Amino acid sequence: MRRLEGKIAAVTGGASGIGEATVRRFVAEGAKVCLADVDEERGAAVADELNAAGGTVRFVRTQTQDEAQCEAFIRAAVDAFGGLDILVNNAGIRHYQGILETDNTTWDRILGVNVKGYAFCAKAAVAAMKKSGGGSIVNVSSNRSTAAGGNMVEYDTTKAAVIGLTRGIAYDHARDGIRANAISPGPVFTRFHEKRAAALGKTTEEFIRGFGQGGMMKRPARPEEIAAAILFLASDDASYITGINLMADGGISAVDPDSLNTWLQQGVTAS
Repeated sequence: MRRLEGKIAAVTGGASGIGEATVRRFVAEGAKVCLADVDEERGAAVADELNAAGGTVRFVRTQTQDEAQCEAFIRAAVDAFGGLDILVNNAGIRHYQGILETDNTTWDRILGVNVKGYAFCAKAAVAAMKKSGGGSIVNVSSNRSTAAGGNMVEYDTTKAAVIGLTRGIAYDHARDGIRANAISPGPVFTRFHEKRAAALGKTTEEFIRGFGQGGMMKRPARPEEIAAAILFLASDDASYITGINLMADGGISAVDPDSLNTWLQQGVTAS
């Protein structure tokens, strides 16, 4: 029995990285999926490929910082498939800068996508889920929600806010049969990091050697590994789990700081 047989899911940021891997895993597990992204070409291509292979997927171009577009995205899922059981809030952006480089424009942009976008989609999803007797929301945060890594103060702030948002939704809507959980990945090697490596003047192999070395497993995750954890939280296998933040970071958050400092002093640093 597939774990999401007959379920209807909405996934933001579903055209690449963790979001794309989640869409693919959900379809493989029997779900009908509506995916949102700003990348119209890539989002449509993912949906077309999965539909050609026998899946049921719809793509909706969505700017998640716009509440009306979030409402339209969730409504599209309900209208296309008859309801909503799962929401995965995954769309996000990051800025590489410290507090001195920030301003009102940069704060508004990242808060709009990484926090307000999650809230807007959750608001619409909760309304839909209440009509059908419940559901599951999974918010993708980051291990940067609990520990600083330098030069990403706005991103760190928004990912910490996602944890508070998740707990608030979980508390307010448990009686509606709606669960809300967060997942905090550590380093995950995606197409984004291929571009990041190039921007830093590194080969992919050089970048990977330094990426995720602060954790016990000493490697970055594959997007599919995070998608598997999201599947668990979204599925009925996690029916008694709500309000948590699942760390999926290869053990980075559990490493003794002195040990981590030793690795850093030896020149093994995350990029």
